Amino acid sequence: MQHTQPEVHLSTDPKPWRIGIIGTEYHKSSIDAMIDGAKEVLIQHGIDAKNIIVEYAYGSWEVPLLGIHLAENNQIDALMGFGIIIQGDTYHDQHLARETSRAMMDIQLQYGIPFGYEILHVKSAEHLPSRTSGDGNKGKEAAFAILHSLQSITTISTLEQK
Repeated sequence: MQHTQPEVHLSTDPKPWRIGIIGTEYHKSSIDAMIDGAKEVLIQHGIDAKNIIVEYAYGSWEVPLLGIHLAENNQIDALMGFGIIIQGDTYHDQHLARETSRAMMDIQLQYGIPFGYEILHVKSAEHLPSRTSGDGNKGKEAAFAILHSLQSITTISTLEQK
């Protein structure tokens, strides 16, 4: 099922924001395609390439762990997590997807920074190309989401100062 992304109006002016991207070693070529898509969107919208930090976790389970360390050290203004979980014969994949999602949300709320969630939970590897390349690249979608959140947070902070 194809869905349409919302129309988002983001400034392309230079921004000082620092973005952390955490990918996984599993399905690395698909992960790298999502990272490349995210970086493309970030740079097109004013993020300096030197302000994009890319780290690799072993698997999806470790993405929140690396994310919390980046957040705790105040190194970043937003995070994105990219992983791939393929459905198996047991419920392990469901637990992994659910708990990884929950941990990323907890970090987002604890530190008040966007944490773009693109841990793809798919039935099979055949589903990956449509989600990791071209217009369906979930890395691009995550980048738009965190930029939108950062822009909104900046607007809200400006209102709070008045």
